[in-house]
Amino acid sequence: MAAEKTRKLSEKKTRHINRKRLVRLLIVLLLCAAAIFLLVRLLMRRNYRTADLISDSEQSGGSAVSYLHLGGRILRYSQNGAAMLEGSGKELWNLSYQYAKPKAKLQGNYGAIADIGGTGACIFGRDGISGQIMTNSPILNLAVSEKGTTVLVLEEGMTSRIQFYDRNGKALDISATLEMAISGFPLDVALSPDGTGLIVSTGAYLSGALGTQLVFYNFAVGKGEMNRLVGYFTYDNVLFPEVRYMGGAAAVAVGDDRLVFFDLSTENKPKVGEEVRFDTEISAADAGESHAAVVRSSDSGTGLVMEVFDKAGRKCFATELTEYPRYLEEGRNYVLMTSASGVRLWDYKGKLRFTGLAEQDPQTVFATSRNTLIQPSGGHLYRWRLR
Repeated sequence: MAAEKTRKLSEKKTRHINRKRLVRLLIVLLLCAAAIFLLVRLLMRRNYRTADLISDSEQSGGSAVSYLHLGGRILRYSQNGAAMLEGSGKELWNLSYQYAKPKAKLQGNYGAIADIGGTGACIFGRDGISGQIMTNSPILNLAVSEKGTTVLVLEEGMTSRIQFYDRNGKALDISATLEMAISGFPLDVALSPDGTGLIVSTGAYLSGALGTQLVFYNFAVGKGEMNRLVGYFTYDNVLFPEVRYMGGAAAVAVGDDRLVFFDLSTENKPKVGEEVRFDTEISAADAGESHAAVVRSSDSGTGLVMEVFDKAGRKCFATELTEYPRYLEEGRNYVLMTSASGVRLWDYKGKLRFTGLAEQDPQTVFATSRNTLIQPSGGHLYRWRLR
């Protein structure tokens, strides 16, 4: 009887000790979570005052080379080939080709380059080339998904054919055809992140004037629809030279004087979420996964203004500018703009977080992390650390 009582007391004591240990562990975890939360908020609100040069690498190709930012790495491409670079400028892989008019599109960790007007294209990821394509018809445009699925818009007489390829460059049994006399000339094309959704912007004569048709396809849920078409929108007297998915459930079309945001939460029934019209024409624009920015003349006509919107079309902020942008990018953390006087970074609440870097005559600058900038300039690749 005494032994049983002693055993029960021991078990009770053990449970009490374990409970205390659990409470202490929970307190430690909560303190760690709070510290991480405060650190993230501090970093997000941090203003950077200077930029330190931490590396400088010489690049080949001179002024004929273009650069794009792909998942923290830098794509360098020209008429003679392409290469993927680390932030330090180290070349990870390269590909030689001869494209008279190369055009690149990126999404996620995949990209594609096509010879516009020619018949060659290539598909690549951060770690290397995954496929090459040779067509029998001139290429008009291209798009790529996060999985490497690629579409090429091919000119075939008075018809445009949109042909799908897998990431290895193999033609898939998926395509769409546009009669130019009816649908118009393709201005831009965009693929959804998973490669099943497609948006085509075409310029056509509508009601006696040049306008745009925005056509939505879905090759996953649109099987019951003719030609997989799930949405069709027409706009008179305005052209939309750029269309872009903003994640899988939203998209934006950039027009001469407006942004049109689309709700794609119901995949087979796209609908206009918000149409933002401006009194002056858009001179520069960029759309990312979460936000879109436009630069235009102010309504008074005496200056410039940049306006930033979220994917639902709600205005986040507007700021006056004194010069036209050379480059504009909607990144994960910042809106980045380069101009003749240097680089500026805003957060999405409109707070100017950094201005500087004018001494290197910036043309294109990429924010590859929260406090790292990569700047191609004059045959060099500079890497800067903000502090």
